[in-house]
Amino acid sequence: MNWKRTSAVAVAVSVALAGLTVATPAQAGNSYTTQFCKDNMYRLTNSGSATDMPMWCRIQAGPAATFGYTGPADGYPGVNTWKGVQRYLTAEKVYSGPIDGYPGKYTYMGIQTIAKRSGGYTGPIDGAPGYYSWLGFDRAIRMMWFGL
Repeated sequence: MNWKRTSAVAVAVSVALAGLTVATPAQAGNSYTTQFCKDNMYRLTNSGSATDMPMWCRIQAGPAATFGYTGPADGYPGVNTWKGVQRYLTAEKVYSGPIDGYPGKYTYMGIQTIAKRSGGYTGPIDGAPGYYSWLGFDRAIRMMWFGL
């Protein structure tokens, strides 16, 4: 019997029953991680930009991979990355829309809610993410998945 695996499963079940989100290892479900993402996964960019590639590396290797994204962690969000994000937001009970891979107002409102809940965002939840929304979402992902 593999006691390390058994212990890890017991901890995960206990945490899940308590309703907590657990940090998961990078590359959880990714098919591969590009060299760019390997080099920049832990780089603190603080750009507050929706096009921040290191942020997308973290999202792809963290919540998206945990919730069904199996593509590469490459820093380029596509339909399947967004499906993983939407599943993550659904699990966090901040999104109830379709899992279609196309972000809209309610996907962005979920991102802003996570940013407010765990990333220090203090702006409105209006579905129009700007600098501080993305900065807060990235902070939340860094803390929850990567311990940064």
